[in-house]
Amino acid sequence: MVNYKLDDNGWTVIIEDFDLRDATQEHINFIAKLISKHTCIVIKNQTLSLEDELRLIHLFKDPEEFYEESDPDYMHYHVPGTNGKITRVTGALNEHGVEGIAGFEDEMVWHCNHPYRKDRRPIVWLYGVYGTEGSRTSWNNNVYSYQDMDDDKKEFCKGLHAYMKGGLDQNDSDQTDKTKGYVKEDYTPCIVHTNNAGQTGLFFPFLQIERFKGMTVEESRPIIDELAEYTTQEKYCYHHDWQDGDLILSEQWLGIHKRWKFANIKNRLLHRAVFDFPEQDYTDGV
Repeated sequence: MVNYKLDDNGWTVIIEDFDLRDATQEHINFIAKLISKHTCIVIKNQTLSLEDELRLIHLFKDPEEFYEESDPDYMHYHVPGTNGKITRVTGALNEHGVEGIAGFEDEMVWHCNHPYRKDRRPIVWLYGVYGTEGSRTSWNNNVYSYQDMDDDKKEFCKGLHAYMKGGLDQNDSDQTDKTKGYVKEDYTPCIVHTNNAGQTGLFFPFLQIERFKGMTVEESRPIIDELAEYTTQEKYCYHHDWQDGDLILSEQWLGIHKRWKFANIKNRLLHRAVFDFPEQDYTDGV
């Protein structure tokens, strides 16, 4: 189907010799199973046009259209001609004088996209268009971190339901005035989550958790800090040094990601899309 290998960490999938321009629905279904099982896959050496990207995104399911009425510049973060389905990740200004999302050169800390939304899509698409060399992004795997817990710790985590914050405490243009500091009071997901493939792990964007249900912020903080240190141990992390043409697909319910400081952010462009798993049987494995 699609040849792949695992990174030295034992869980990140690396695909080096498959041209996604030739991908059929069957190929995408297989790749979706890899994402659902392994949480992060890297597909190297791609030369995708914008039309290629849109076709592939629609072979998954229900790509999200990013609009935010409270931010008049938000529409300008999009790649023209994609109806809001692909956004620019860059510090470069477009013809409207608006940089893309995450356009600052400092580190972008551990996070996932919009954790406070019930309808958030699980798969994040990041494609290196140009200027990516020298930049680094890291992912963690909260399936493995959860599996390594003893039974008492797992049961404890099953009782934790989180109030999610709408933004990070840094200068990120993907946060609007509506979402900065916003806490979703009527949505408290359990931090133990099972995905489409039956993989169970932690939904734990720790820097975006305000507190746990039934606890104060002060009571929650030591638990958050302890779990944060545990889940970001090196054995649960994958560090990717970008090259143009790299495509990374990650499952953002059972993993989070961070971008390292990169001084050349104004000359780097990633395309980002977010969508769901295609409909299929995920229990037969890969």
